[in-house]
Amino acid sequence: MSWDQVRAWRDDLRNRQPPPTGLSVQGAHEAWHASLASLDDEALKTVADMGLAPWKRAAVVCASTVFTAPIEWCAVLLGRGSEVVLKVPSSWPQMARPLVEAARAVGLPLHATTDPTAMHSASYVVAMGSDASIADIRSTLSPEIQFEPHGHRFSAAWIGGASLEDDALVPADFSDPYGALAADAALHDGRGCLSPLVLLTTDPDAADRLAEALGRAEERWPRGEISDLEAASIRTRGALATATGTVRSGGGWSVHALPAQHWQPVALPRSLAVVHVENREHAAAVLAPFWSVLSTIGTDQPWPDAPRTCRLGRMQRPPLVRYHDGVDWLRTTAQPHRG
Repeated sequence: MSWDQVRAWRDDLRNRQPPPTGLSVQGAHEAWHASLASLDDEALKTVADMGLAPWKRAAVVCASTVFTAPIEWCAVLLGRGSEVVLKVPSSWPQMARPLVEAARAVGLPLHATTDPTAMHSASYVVAMGSDASIADIRSTLSPEIQFEPHGHRFSAAWIGGASLEDDALVPADFSDPYGALAADAALHDGRGCLSPLVLLTTDPDAADRLAEALGRAEERWPRGEISDLEAASIRTRGALATATGTVRSGGGWSVHALPAQHWQPVALPRSLAVVHVENREHAAAVLAPFWSVLSTIGTDQPWPDAPRTCRLGRMQRPPLVRYHDGVDWLRTTAQPHRG
C-alpha cells in the first residue's frame, strides 16, 4: 500500500457517482466533491511525512447522517498501510459501495459490511454516531482495541458584521457571510455535527438576510427527503417562533428567530434558529450550557476559545490536517510511539 494508491483512489472517486442518498442529486454531488476536495496532494503529503506506524486492521463505524464522513478516515488509514473495514448501517448497505469499488480498482484493502462483529478483529476502531450507539459499541469491544468515539456534537455560527475574503472552496455567489452560512446549512441538508444549528448575531435583520440566502441555496442545491419526525419538529419550533419571535420559510427551508431562553440545540434539516445577542460575550453565554458538545463555530470574526473555528462556508468542508472534536485524529489513526 502507498500514498500513490490513495491519490489514485481519490481520483477514481472524483469520477464516480455518490451512492443513493436521501439528498437531492445536486446536494449529493456537492457533498461528494466537497469531501474529496480536502484530500489534496499537499494535505496527503503532510500526513505521509508524519511517518507514523499503521494499525494492522482498522474498523470505521459509519453513521447514516453524513455519508461522506468515512472518506478522510479511509484515506489516512489506507495510506499508512492499515487494512480497513467499514461497518455501514444495516438500513443502508450500499452506502460505501463506491469507496470499496474504487479501492479494489487500485489494490487498496478496503471492505464494507453490515456485521457489527467485524470490528472485533480490528486493533483500532473509530465510531461515529449517537451517544447511545457509541455506548453500545464500547460495551462490545475488548479493552485491547484502541477505541476512538465521536458521539453527539453540534455546531453554531457567529456573524458579527465583518466581511469575508474570497475562498476557492465556497461558491462565488455565496461568499458573503449569510450566503456562506446558507451554503454550510445546505450541505448534507443540515445534518451532521459540523452543520450549523443556530446563528448568533447582533444583526437585527439577520432572519430576513438568512432567509434570502437559504432561498438561493435551495435553488442551487434543493433539499432532499426529510422524515415525518423531522417535519413535525420543524413545525413545532415554527409554532414556538411564531409566538415568541419571527418565522421565515419557503420551499425546503425555514428560519426561526427565538429568544435565547427558548433555544435548544436541535438539528433540523435546512431549518436554522437565530438568536439575537448583545455581543460575542452574550453569545458565548448562550452556548455555555452546551459547550461540552460543541464541535465548530463558523464565524466572520475570531473566537479564540472555541473547540474549532473556521470561516463561514467551511464548516462542513474541514481541512484534512486539523483537530477533530478536540482530538489529534491524525495521530490516533496510527499506533502510539513506543520509545
